Amino acid sequence: MVHLGRDRDALSLTQYSLFGAEAAEPALPDLDGLMLAGGQWVRSAAGARLSVVVADRWRADALAAVFAGLGVDGAGAVVASATQLAVRTAFTPDLVTHAARWTRGANQGLPAGFALGAGGLRLWAVAAGRRDEAGYLLATAGLTPAGADDPIHRAAGAQLARLGVAAVSLSHRPGPGWRVTSARRLRRLVELVGEAPDGGRDAWPVPMVS
Repeated sequence: MVHLGRDRDALSLTQYSLFGAEAAEPALPDLDGLMLAGGQWVRSAAGARLSVVVADRWRADALAAVFAGLGVDGAGAVVASATQLAVRTAFTPDLVTHAARWTRGANQGLPAGFALGAGGLRLWAVAAGRRDEAGYLLATAGLTPAGADDPIHRAAGAQLARLGVAAVSLSHRPGPGWRVTSARRLRRLVELVGEAPDGGRDAWPVPMVS
């Protein structure tokens, strides 16, 4: 019988670097991964700011640490509401070119030539990934009326396939998102995203074990 290993022994089967076997420390282009999780760019005279809403404190803390490491953090990086937390960068000129790729006036959309790297995949998992009984689900932003034809949703699936982690599209609960199910692809996913951030072990992907 094959099942998802949920204990620490499964994680000890293989050692991974913090940022994944194929990922260096995060770089500014990796922030694209947060756009797949529903991130939003805002531009002003002071520069650009990226924000994303997450469900758990460990996710907010991990992303705030990434922003600090990239030098784009600011005061009030984590803003709590009754049920969720918003994590945001500072308004900074360093992010203007990244915001410009995703925004056209007041609208936001998929940039031309979009390509997700291992670092971006890790940030997507931090913001919106979780284990379930069927595999590992990477949630995407709420779909448009086009449903599974939403460009960002489709692009997310295409990038997973390109990285060797082909997944199943979910347009309804527990989605929207993409679920990775096979043992081989889960192993590949773990290689790419590396170790869980502090507090995120229960939501992080693990290899399937017999």
